[in-house]
Amino acid sequence: MNEPSMDAARQPPILIVGQGLAGTLLAWELVRRGRKVLVVDRDEPDTSTKVAAGIVTPISGQRLTLGYGMDRFLPVARSCYSAMELEWGGSYFQSTGLVRLWAKEEEEARFKARMTHADFAAHVGAARENDRAMVDGGLFKDVLGGFEMPGGGWLDTRRWLADAAAWLEGLGMLRRMNLDVSSLRPEDGKVRLPDDSWAEAVVFCEGAEARGNPWFPWLEWKCAKGEVLTISAPDLSGEKRIVNRGGWVMPVDGRGTFRAGATYEWGRLDSVPTAEARQVLEGRLNALLKVGWEVIAHVAGVRPIIHQSLARMGRHPVHSGLVFFNGLGSKGVLYGPGYAAMLAEHLVEGKPLPGEVDVARNG
Repeated sequence: MNEPSMDAARQPPILIVGQGLAGTLLAWELVRRGRKVLVVDRDEPDTSTKVAAGIVTPISGQRLTLGYGMDRFLPVARSCYSAMELEWGGSYFQSTGLVRLWAKEEEEARFKARMTHADFAAHVGAARENDRAMVDGGLFKDVLGGFEMPGGGWLDTRRWLADAAAWLEGLGMLRRMNLDVSSLRPEDGKVRLPDDSWAEAVVFCEGAEARGNPWFPWLEWKCAKGEVLTISAPDLSGEKRIVNRGGWVMPVDGRGTFRAGATYEWGRLDSVPTAEARQVLEGRLNALLKVGWEVIAHVAGVRPIIHQSLARMGRHPVHSGLVFFNGLGSKGVLYGPGYAAMLAEHLVEGKPLPGEVDVARNG
């Protein structure tokens, strides 16, 4: 990890607002490039990153869609989290297979059509038609077959964020505070802060809170609240993969603790768990599992999603010292490292951003 150079140390810092997924990844990439960084964060208990299951799945959705740029972004993400594990001494990204079970016949037909494409087939491992070999029929109900993706996994987001915060604090680059972003004064390509100090740039990584950011009012948001259960299911402890049919169950500790989710709600955008969502999630569990289980936790968060479900990043079209990085949504663990590296290269080296994610060109 590069330390800031003498010249960089004399420069004002790049200020990052928010130590969630986006802010943490960008801070990592900037520090690697020898830049002076300061991250400010309110340290709220249930942010979207802390609540997220952090699942990386190559193929998802009812239409069995292969993720955008999977072959480009997945290796970058794996390399990034591996480097962080070496630097911080933790274990964050858990590689595991993901099983997709058929919910209806149309899915199997769609899968067969998709398998004619080499890029799709490259992410498929075992496939079973109309038998119970995909999962243990004594544990799961109504197994019609399905397929497995061997290249996925999940990020232990809470542990990762905590260790990232400790790393930033050790560098003197983290401050727990609430910054009034409306009080910032962009001048001559830099930004004057409320205490009259300067920042080389201010990067807004505020998650869903950025809906109220006055500097980027043209963005079209479509955030979604998600709720997730943690359950104890000791009889299921032998299943080490993530299993999905309508909803997913994800093994956490190998001793029968699983997370189960997730819901999507576009109306009430807050971090308060609801009885309605719990009923939906429990219904999915009852439809999926034959074994007994017990809810031990229930959390909620708001996914930061922007129009077209693509990240947005880059400099303000008028005030170049104001920078945006947000909209990673439900696949942020996969796409975040690659996008953070792109933005760091843009800020440090002036490399252009892909047009489809440049905040100055897109709402």
